[in-house]
Amino acid sequence: MEALPGNWGFGYHIYSTPYQCGYCERDVASNEGIYCKVDDYSDGAVATIVICPHCNFPSIISVYLDKGQIPLPKIGGKIKGLKENIKKLYEEVRSCYSIGSFNAAVLLARKLLMNIAVDKGAEEGKNSQFYVDYLSEHFIAPNNRSWVDKIRHTGNIATHEIPDINQKDAEKILLFVEMLLRLVYEFPFKSN
Repeated sequence: MEALPGNWGFGYHIYSTPYQCGYCERDVASNEGIYCKVDDYSDGAVATIVICPHCNFPSIISVYLDKGQIPLPKIGGKIKGLKENIKKLYEEVRSCYSIGSFNAAVLLARKLLMNIAVDKGAEEGKNSQFYVDYLSEHFIAPNNRSWVDKIRHTGNIATHEIPDINQKDAEKILLFVEMLLRLVYEFPFKSN
């Protein structure tokens, strides 16, 4: 990454900046923070550090960042009924995504498939295809198998191939993981 042009200034008036906080996941608008401007006379900031009015954590917003914001808003919602180890892995997947570690997010999503299947009775020590088959047999409808298998397949790409996983592919995998967790854990939890 090249150096960010401009200078950070603490005396600038901060205009309300709407964004979704990558820490507390709320849609907020902050008027606390600092700008990085090319000169004192321009209105345009090249970067802004904003302070979330809810959780008080800082985020960086800049057109010079590939993703526009650090940390990114987390993908996927909170899910009820998860066991602690499954919840921990799911939150780790979401956190990897929010810091732009898309390869790591997809690798962990594949690991999560195994943990879900084993938690629901599958034998440990098998390959990821075995766990997709197990979940398909016992927990998901036949027409949902393709998107569950996509988690495995994209995880395999992240593991065994050179190209990086991009943001769009990681978002898709996190959506699939969220839906799987809702089917396997949340809907049964809510029906009790």
